[in-house]
Amino acid sequence: MLTEYAAHFGLKEAPFRRNQHPKWLYLSGQQKEAIIKTRWVVEECGGLALWRADVGHGKSSLIEYVMTAWRKQFGWNCAKLQNTGTISGPHTLLKEVLAAFGLESANTTRKMVAQLETWLLSQSLEDSKPVVLFIDEAQSLNSRVFPVIRDLINLQTRERILLQIVLAGQLNLDRKLKNFPALRSRIASATTLRPFTHEECDGMLLYRFERAGASDPFRIMSTRANRAIFEFSQGVPRDIITIAEASMKEAFLRNATVIDVDHVQQGVRSLEGRSDYIADLGDEEPQSQIGAGSMNKTALDTLRQMREFACAG
Repeated sequence: MLTEYAAHFGLKEAPFRRNQHPKWLYLSGQQKEAIIKTRWVVEECGGLALWRADVGHGKSSLIEYVMTAWRKQFGWNCAKLQNTGTISGPHTLLKEVLAAFGLESANTTRKMVAQLETWLLSQSLEDSKPVVLFIDEAQSLNSRVFPVIRDLINLQTRERILLQIVLAGQLNLDRKLKNFPALRSRIASATTLRPFTHEECDGMLLYRFERAGASDPFRIMSTRANRAIFEFSQGVPRDIITIAEASMKEAFLRNATVIDVDHVQQGVRSLEGRSDYIADLGDEEPQSQIGAGSMNKTALDTLRQMREFACAG
């Protein structure tokens, strides 16, 4: 469904969707580096790669992007564990791993390990294509499962490690890994995703507008607005999207044809309570509330229709 504010700016769909569809992911330089280095680990059967980043830096979206691409491009068998907070021990972990690859689980931990090893060997003999397991939000894993992850990497023939694992987690994952040196020493590649630069923020906004159907993405937002979004978000991708969306809605409600810095400030104020953006506005007086006389006509028509439905019968 096309919302009014997206249509107002000549778009075919909302540009700041929060789903993990690969088409919305703008790749920063660090994300590209993470993909390439991790692909090398997988191709060489290196066993373990690590992605770490703070909240909102796009780890989950990057996993979905890479899994989709590798399946289509190389035919690799990729699966993901994401509800890691519910994995309380070795038995639960193995059960989740088997389920992620579409396998039934046995009733004991020992049998599940044997079952997984047999399946991995059969995959290796059939087509020699890597089997890749992504573990998202790895910082939430119970400490009891880290030795099991080490054991899974130890499933190997003389020629190759049978299961390639990508651990993706927040920065505090390092603290847990320090307690398991045998696992930590097996990391073949490690990448830390940092906040976007201003140029990357600009690139992501233009990319989103273009993917949403803008005929001229450069005309939707002013340079000052772009700079303000970057400064308020501090380059965190999730916050860039949230603030940009709020700014676009404020511009639409005021019937503006271009998103400007005032709309960004209004958008930031509308997000008070979500984060600490509001503190960055200092002592500036808030913009006056929008009046019916200056509100976008489409928005007013929608409100009138809602009243008619609400009051009918």
